[in-house]
Amino acid sequence: MLSFQADAFKGIIIDTDKLPATQTLFQAALEQTIAYAASENKRLIWLTLPIERSNIVPIATELGFVFHNCLETEITLILRLAEGAYAPFVPTHSIGAGALVINEHNQILVIREKIATGKGYKLPGGHIELDEDIHSAIEREVFEETGITAKFQQLVGFANKHPYRFGKSNIYFICRLEPITTQIEIQDTDEIADARWVDLNTYIQDETNSYFNREMVKSLSTANGLKTVELDFNQGANGKREVLFSDN
Repeated sequence: MLSFQADAFKGIIIDTDKLPATQTLFQAALEQTIAYAASENKRLIWLTLPIERSNIVPIATELGFVFHNCLETEITLILRLAEGAYAPFVPTHSIGAGALVINEHNQILVIREKIATGKGYKLPGGHIELDEDIHSAIEREVFEETGITAKFQQLVGFANKHPYRFGKSNIYFICRLEPITTQIEIQDTDEIADARWVDLNTYIQDETNSYFNREMVKSLSTANGLKTVELDFNQGANGKREVLFSDN
């Protein structure tokens, strides 16, 4: 039988690091594990396989496992032993952020990507990586795309889009940042064709820029939003990694 641990949903999690070396041994051990879990009235079995063991995925699916979620280096499958057994949902959204960076001359920082199909410019920004905070992600994106060092101030808006890539949804956060430096020096030259400071009103009136971007800049350039806060009690395993509250 396979080695496993109990989960929080009356199921078991098979130990990935202790899988049998051959397909034959794996199949026999998995069948025994399924039978044991059923006899103990377990509701769910979790099985995560690294890409090096992808050859045993068909064995699991033939025994009733289905795909739950996937990363570049591993795939997780589940087997429901009870109808309707609860498994935490698969992530449904990707997260992106755009930066409103306005200098002392009332100029906004904008970029043009090499893959852009129109003539317009957009806000610096991009996807928030796994295990990355919103405020640090947008500071990173601004620097990579423009060479400008900027400090996160507030989260002033967001938009939701569906469908997006791979059938998921996307949430786009708009953040206002204060520029610390002003000299543009694009770091990500593979992605960014141009970066520049543009008069705020000129940007809003320029119809080569998308309607959404112009309205976003017009509405949010002076808006009050959410600021990062540190809470004394926000500690331990149940603490929140990043907290943003209204300053009102």
